[in-house]
Amino acid sequence: MIKSILTLICLLNIFIGQAQQNDLEIKTLKADVNSNGQIDVIKPSIDELILNIDNKSYTISYGLLGFEFLSELSFTNNILTISGFNSGTGAYSWTYKFRNNKLTKKIELIGYDDFNKWVSGNITTSINTITNKWEVILEEYNHTKEIMETTKHTGKISIRKIGLTDMKEQDIEKLTGIGMKYWH
Repeated sequence: MIKSILTLICLLNIFIGQAQQNDLEIKTLKADVNSNGQIDVIKPSIDELILNIDNKSYTISYGLLGFEFLSELSFTNNILTISGFNSGTGAYSWTYKFRNNKLTKKIELIGYDDFNKWVSGNITTSINTITNKWEVILEEYNHTKEIMETTKHTGKISIRKIGLTDMKEQDIEKLTGIGMKYWH
């Protein structure tokens, strides 16, 4: 009897866990991302996004974006948000925001954020690619003073207009490199 109850409890836990996991999966996004009256489709897979925009197919690997796992794919207020993270001993996340540029008729990167956390601190980078202004906030533990210290750095970046369908590794390296300059 006890064996049956324990088996039932184990099976119930497995089913509940599986249902919760399935509920967390990122769904296919269907939206008029470039505001031309056609529904565009962005479908997540294990290691890339599969895009069908204006009946043209594209792929964007998570590796290009710097992450292993997709955590958000949304389209709200005409802004496409793609976020992901990596597993490991710290917390590492990247977020890209795109919006249709009516002048160029391209879906362009308008913002980039990353967050890296480790045991003794964290670093946050935010880049507005419309104004080309960036901000890096570094918080580190000062062992001598036994306190967390925060430093803020700001500047401007010179970068080409990055389109959703024409991102290059050099573009991503330029974005991620800003914050990494301050990571000790």
